[in-house]
Amino acid sequence: MVSYFKTRSGRIVSSLSTEAGAKKQEEKKKYRQYTQKMKRENSDSQVKTRKRKRASSETETIESKEFDLKDLSKKQILQCISAIFHMTQEQLKETNGLFAVAQPIFIQVTSVKVPKMPRRQMRILLPYSIVAPDDEVALFVCDLEKGRRKDYELTVEHYRNLLDKHGCTRVNEIIPINRVKTEFDQFELKKKLLSSYDHFLVDGRIAGHMSHLLGKIFYKKRKLPTSVRMESKDLKHEIDHALKKTSMQLHSHGDTHLMQVGNTSMKKKRVLKNILAVCEELSKNYPGGWANIRALRLKSKISLALPFYMTLKNKNTVDPSTVAIQPKRPKAYCDVEGELSTYIKNVTVTVKPEGTVILKKEQTKNKSSKKITKKKAEN
Repeated sequence: MVSYFKTRSGRIVSSLSTEAGAKKQEEKKKYRQYTQKMKRENSDSQVKTRKRKRASSETETIESKEFDLKDLSKKQILQCISAIFHMTQEQLKETNGLFAVAQPIFIQVTSVKVPKMPRRQMRILLPYSIVAPDDEVALFVCDLEKGRRKDYELTVEHYRNLLDKHGCTRVNEIIPINRVKTEFDQFELKKKLLSSYDHFLVDGRIAGHMSHLLGKIFYKKRKLPTSVRMESKDLKHEIDHALKKTSMQLHSHGDTHLMQVGNTSMKKKRVLKNILAVCEELSKNYPGGWANIRALRLKSKISLALPFYMTLKNKNTVDPSTVAIQPKRPKAYCDVEGELSTYIKNVTVTVKPEGTVILKKEQTKNKSSKKITKKKAEN
């Protein structure tokens, strides 16, 4: 065998050794490519496992986050209540010295995700009434005789006798709807009516009409009247039941909502029971449920908001379908079907509530029978 030699940097190297070095370099390149490929695959698998873990943790949080009284510390809530009592009394003493005036106590609800829904009132029945002994209560009633020129004093006298008959002493003023239309038709007069009374009740027969008649100012001040069945046999129980209700305005313009749960003239334990009842009702009827509540705070008109419940969960843990609530539709919101006999025969028309019209042409049995007879004749 004859071997050829080459000189590199003063050394004698055979051609066989150069071929072996080239093979080693190729093998090293292949090994590097293989290792890089394996690293990429491992990184992709790790990212997938992380995503799976996150998704599983999110589903677990969505399923496990249900209301439980153990999540709330009664001791901490009582401390917040006593602190608000002390703060309101001290501030009232510094300003006017009217420390005996009862101040309302509110619960402030902060959501994780802003609800997507139309403006709506959420009413909750409390164990104890939030009406203070010195609060003024007004009742809106129907007119006995229709017409703006009719005298409404007979209507006031009729309903006053009805309340006395049932032993109702909580209503201070009876306001017929005719008086609202004539004496409180301007914005400033409605504002004066709002500031004259602390709570408002309304006959259930005119509840929808009164909410539009009173205007936006009653919405903003959370003083929309609570409906009462005036034809009830036990009218006293009906009025007391209505005065135990509190309302919260749900909207999609922010993540905070406010609701009254008591006043400073009540006992602290009664305020605590009202708060627990509100929390239980929020877990059922609040948009998104208990999983969509970020924080709960207590406050009064002249004090700071003191938190007694708070979470730091991510927004992605809340199911977006539970936060979006569709508006209520009327009973007549449905498809209407009928026959179109004036223009084309054998055509049905369906009109949907949004205005779309769909035409359907029905196949008659006579045409199909004619086709069958023709085929038989040809055979």
